[in-house]
Amino acid sequence: MGCPESEEMLILLKELSMLKALDTEYEGGRKSEGEQEAHRVRQKRHVEIGDEIKALAEQKKANQQNTLP
Repeated sequence: MGCPESEEMLILLKELSMLKALDTEYEGGRKSEGEQEAHRVRQKRHVEIGDEIKALAEQKKANQQNTLP
């Protein structure tokens, strides 16, 4: 099985893919206030996922440096 950082990264990438698919469906035409709010929430989560991925990458890099001979 992979390391925890890799598994978490995969989960985040899957969520990111789902959010992008929803945003693709959202594009075009007038939207209700509820649809606009859902889009804003997805955009915020998109940024959060990017931050989480960066943190995981840094954590994995630090762990690898600590295990080097």
